[in-house]
Amino acid sequence: VLLIVRLQGGNDGLNTIVPIYDYDNYANARPTLKHELVDIHKLSHEFGVPKYLQPSIEPIWEGGCMKVVHGTGYENQNFSHFTGTDNISKGTDVEFVETGVYGRYFESIYPDFLLNLPEAPPAVQIGGVGDIIFTGSESNFAFTIANTRQLERIASDGTLFNVADIPDCTKGSQLKFVRGVMNTTLKYSKVIKEAAATQTNTIEFPDTNLGSALSIISKTIKAGMGTCVYMVNLNGFDTHANQPEKHQELLTNITESIMSFYRDLEPSGRDRDVLTMTISEFGRRVNENGSNGTDHGTAAPMLLFGPALNGNGFIGEHPSLSDLNRGNLKYT
Repeated sequence: VLLIVRLQGGNDGLNTIVPIYDYDNYANARPTLKHELVDIHKLSHEFGVPKYLQPSIEPIWEGGCMKVVHGTGYENQNFSHFTGTDNISKGTDVEFVETGVYGRYFESIYPDFLLNLPEAPPAVQIGGVGDIIFTGSESNFAFTIANTRQLERIASDGTLFNVADIPDCTKGSQLKFVRGVMNTTLKYSKVIKEAAATQTNTIEFPDTNLGSALSIISKTIKAGMGTCVYMVNLNGFDTHANQPEKHQELLTNITESIMSFYRDLEPSGRDRDVLTMTISEFGRRVNENGSNGTDHGTAAPMLLFGPALNGNGFIGEHPSLSDLNRGNLKYT
């Protein structure tokens, strides 16, 4: 199972994974936003995280359940939230591509998806609208809900609609699409509810939208529902102003929720079956701005979590803080 946590807005990677090895350049670029050395919890001699994350990060890191991928990014970054999100989801910056990475993947597995729905949704997305990441040439393969509360309000019974006996015309194509969407909603809301109802959480999750989402996802995984990709959107990372307090709240929410998630899965033995990764449309600029925040940038770290990683560590090369492209990190 892959759990994607999308950090919507562009996460500030330099204040998430702090480059201790180049602390002078980091501190000079961020005279007010920098984490003081005494306020950094070291993951290694070269990199650390803000000390406020130590209670939740330390057991994960020391338990060998976390890796950091340095400098993720792509060519032709235009600093748009919408374009950046689409490019990450599509796996390319080619404009005419209208399908996503996991949409193409699931289409190869379920070529007749709307005609022959699998027992469980291939993907589940909580938060946001249907993302292009799960969009194939004809279908979106994710069961999408706006938030955790909406799941309880979705209809879970009704007659499934016929998508085979449809006229071969434009109206027929539209009718097939609408009926297919209705079928997935009716079928999969019931599947998710029934799976979650068979399980209980053994750990108390943070009282946040992310914590609530992960508590439900954990139940469906323990129930063996069969969904293999989940994505949860976490908003708030567009930190142009007053970044420190907001960033602390966001990062603490992530690490505490993920720690609870794996502790809840552990008694069932399913914890080793799940890899969690963060994605974000871009990072932030190296230099702070005049509003106690950071502006849209380029490269940023990707965080991986889960005991199946078989050890902690760092992947790839951290971008240089002195060799910049117009004030931005060069992705590696």
